[in-house]
Amino acid sequence: MKQFIKNQLSIFLLMLGLGALFITGCQKDSDGSPEVSTGGMSSGELNPGSAAGGEVITLKGSGIGQVRSIVFDKNNVPAPFLSTLNTTTDLVFRVPDTAFGGPQNVIFTNADGKTLTVPFSVIALPNVTAAFPTDFEAGTQVTITGNNLDDVSAVVLEGTTDACTIVTQTRKQIVVTMPASTANRAKLKLTNASGIRITDMEFVNVGQALTVFTEQLNNGFENWGWGGDYNASTDDKITGAKCLKAAYDPAGSWGGMQLGNGGSINIAGYRYFSFWAKGADVDKNVQFLINWGNQKVVTIPANKWTYFRYDLTTAYPGLSNDVNNVTFQIQEAGKTLLFDNIMFFK
Repeated sequence: MKQFIKNQLSIFLLMLGLGALFITGCQKDSDGSPEVSTGGMSSGELNPGSAAGGEVITLKGSGIGQVRSIVFDKNNVPAPFLSTLNTTTDLVFRVPDTAFGGPQNVIFTNADGKTLTVPFSVIALPNVTAAFPTDFEAGTQVTITGNNLDDVSAVVLEGTTDACTIVTQTRKQIVVTMPASTANRAKLKLTNASGIRITDMEFVNVGQALTVFTEQLNNGFENWGWGGDYNASTDDKITGAKCLKAAYDPAGSWGGMQLGNGGSINIAGYRYFSFWAKGADVDKNVQFLINWGNQKVVTIPANKWTYFRYDLTTAYPGLSNDVNNVTFQIQEAGKTLLFDNIMFFK
């Protein structure tokens, strides 16, 4: 009997000890990190040694357990990471999208406050998401927005040596003055410390286009319109100093800004037709015609410039090379619309 009691007591004490170990283990693992020691942070190497924002890299070394922060020291940009991926020899994380480009150090700090500094190079090519305007003449200022623009050292028309002049720049925006050029259209090539990036969008050289209107009606075109007033105006512009202001009669119906030519222009060799338009206080539907045919209907958004561009080979099959009329008509109650750079280009 005494032996039975002794055995039962031993089993109870054993279970109690295991329970205590289980509870202690759960408490130590409360943050989801693996059970590794903090270590001396004695050495480390990043693989690869250079990468762009968003790419995965690995710290390999010794004594790198329990890392609690990772900072790219150029402007002190922190890198998020999962502590569950941390061991005494490996730590996997991503280069933050906000990291600044160029050679720098990555600083790792562990739970004991010990640090490890490892050299690294961030690849941060210029990234362009928008530009305005995309038509230009010599001297036109273009505002480019995106990322990694603060260290851009050169902006050039792709395929040429025609360089833009940088006016102002921040990390998210750069303003340039466009050069004189014989290029019909071109993308921009931006260079910074990380390398070269070419824009997705093209920039059209108004000076090389066959224009219906820029600062004024050109190449023999005249105002033959009805149901409104249609004149050059300094109210706004895309390039130069003036736009074409179309004040359609409020009570009219089918007012037309007819830009007619007593002769014609020859568009042989020209591939595109384009124009800019800006609505008034409401979006407005407008139909436009070339040579009194080939009708297109577009919605011109209110209070902002919108670019319209058509490939003549697909949008205007069979269009005569001799163009003598471009007309913009509006139905219902009239509004004042602005137009600029109505033109054909190669």
